[in-house]
Amino acid sequence: MMTPLESVDHDTFFPLVGQTFAAGGREGRLELCLATVRKLGHRRADAKRDPFSLTFTGPQGLRVPQGTYLFECDALGEIGMFITQVADGANGSEFEAIFT
Repeated sequence: MMTPLESVDHDTFFPLVGQTFAAGGREGRLELCLATVRKLGHRRADAKRDPFSLTFTGPQGLRVPQGTYLFECDALGEIGMFITQVADGANGSEFEAIFT
């Protein structure tokens, strides 16, 4: 089942922190852990939700081009998210998805 992007918000993802998501895209299949869910401020007058971001972590040295990947988890089913790599350090690689 594909979860529509417009149906999710901060509260959808917050209980999933620490869970592993399978992500598929041009680079093949990845496993990324949802590390943080963060509110980004107040919603615009024409927006349907408050903006928020998700940070996912992966193994150190993992390099993935920014783009849309199909994420899967038991709680949400499938959801397409645009992610950008924001770090790769001693604690692993980090990727961010922003929802406005």
